[in-house]
Amino acid sequence: MIVSGMICNMSDQTQTQLSVEEQVPPSGKADSTQKSKRLRLVSTLFMLALIVVTLVVIFRDTSLGELWGAIRSANLWWLLGALFAAVFASLMFGVALHIALRALYGKPISLMRNIGFGYIGQYYTAITPAGVAGQPMQLYYMLAYGVEVSYASLSLLLVNAAHQLVVLLIPTVLFPFRASLILQNLGGFLWFFLLGSLINIGLILFLLFAMFSRNFAGRIVHKVITLLAKMRILKNPEKLEARAAEQIALYKKGAEVFKRHKWLLIAELISYMLLLGSQFVIPYFIYRSFNLSAYGMVDFIALQSVLYLAVCFLPIPGSAGASESGFVQLFRVLFQSALIVPAMLLSRVASFYFILLLSGAVSLAMQFVLNHRKKHHPPA
Repeated sequence: MIVSGMICNMSDQTQTQLSVEEQVPPSGKADSTQKSKRLRLVSTLFMLALIVVTLVVIFRDTSLGELWGAIRSANLWWLLGALFAAVFASLMFGVALHIALRALYGKPISLMRNIGFGYIGQYYTAITPAGVAGQPMQLYYMLAYGVEVSYASLSLLLVNAAHQLVVLLIPTVLFPFRASLILQNLGGFLWFFLLGSLINIGLILFLLFAMFSRNFAGRIVHKVITLLAKMRILKNPEKLEARAAEQIALYKKGAEVFKRHKWLLIAELISYMLLLGSQFVIPYFIYRSFNLSAYGMVDFIALQSVLYLAVCFLPIPGSAGASESGFVQLFRVLFQSALIVPAMLLSRVASFYFILLLSGAVSLAMQFVLNHRKKHHPPA
């Protein structure tokens, strides 16, 4: 499952490279654009449907009057703190990418441009199942804006590796200190947490073996592709093996970069600790906005990091439905039953819905700029 997921990502990313590097006939471009629009529309409608169903189920025992009364009672400054933490985290995606490109790429790329690439990744990650379009769309726009393909791919690989490490690192470090709190509140989400942990560990091990082992990753990918071809799940296994070999070669190049720039991994890990720490602290700000103080910030970071790990690999756009249900399950005791639904709504508005609108607006602006450049400065 893990390796097949990596193979799908290899295929998507390589296909994105080809779409930019090769000349595509106008009819092919039109078909690709139509498919992309349909994918965005279907994913967005599916996500909205999941959100509506989840909210209907959650709101069964909460009237709109009670909800609005609870929201109005919240302290505005703490709510602004939650919003600031969400925006800071969203900016850090671009900062982490900027650090990687500064180390790898000889040509200067502005921080604002990289922040734009970061928002593009966040937007497409949010609206597609399991975020499969996030990095391929980032890669597409980076190439379209003139970043060379090898540097763009390698920088995305490095930030992705740091992200996977920190996603597992935070709950692993905090679990021994908050084990009873986490286990008492996980409920049925325990199985999602275990599954998410196993997938994340598998991805990290695969990345490490692909980077530092000469033949292991290649043999594993070959066996998986052969098995999927025999099951008639894959067509053109030879082409996919060639793409997988290119991707594994990229991983090995990433290992060489880390060896040459030992500070780069540390810088990326710090960036993602700040990024995810800011995301995970949002429920605490919501908690304090209701003038509650029995539980501390570390309690909320521990629970939110576990929830993130439990739902981030689910094949649902934006983890819609699962995130809302998981929040109600994990934080009910902390917020008390009367406030859990308003708290969930405020937390999701700050951490997801607002950032979805912001990243969508930035993505649209980046597309407008790209269209303007193509119109006034067409390629030779």
